[in-house]
Amino acid sequence: MIERRKIAWVLLALGAVLAVVASLQDVFSTVYNGFGSDLVATSTLWVTRTEPDTGGGIGPSALFAAGWPVVVSAIVVAVAVVFLLREQTAFVGRPLAMGGAGMLAGVVLLLVVEVWELERIIASQPINGSERDEVRYHGGFYLLVLATVVGLVGAALAQRRNPEPLVGEDEEGDGVVVHQLGGDDDTPPFGLAIPRDDEQREAR
Repeated sequence: MIERRKIAWVLLALGAVLAVVASLQDVFSTVYNGFGSDLVATSTLWVTRTEPDTGGGIGPSALFAAGWPVVVSAIVVAVAVVFLLREQTAFVGRPLAMGGAGMLAGVVLLLVVEVWELERIIASQPINGSERDEVRYHGGFYLLVLATVVGLVGAALAQRRNPEPLVGEDEEGDGVVVHQLGGDDDTPPFGLAIPRDDEQREAR
């Protein structure tokens, strides 16, 4: 049976890798209609670029450079895995794992709320031309959510210590068990019958 601690290592490492990969992917795009041709603003965790280029080129991301918090969270989780590899340092790795996974979850939750709020604002605006503006989600968005879930599960498993075996169970199980039948008077010590007081009086 695979130990729970090893499963925690794998999940934490996987969550950290997914978070870093997601930070390099496109997260979402905002499609603005009614400009003759669609204007698409695509955001990563670092920058926002427009297609076709409107002259502004590539600018800072609308997500306020969320890439750094995500990468730092992934680094903290990776360091926690290193500490969790040894039982002597696991007490340091457990809080680091929970802190890193919690930080990642907080950043991703804030990001998701911002994107959903942007989508709500765009949906409430009047239609430009024949189609409404829209928000499109990309692989980076789903990878971030997956990395958060995997990291939190791994951190939770890392907090649970493996059950220690009960001391003395084997010794007690291997010992000789003596079962006493009847009362104390029916089983004489050393196999020798001791006459009762009533029997001695009758013999006299």
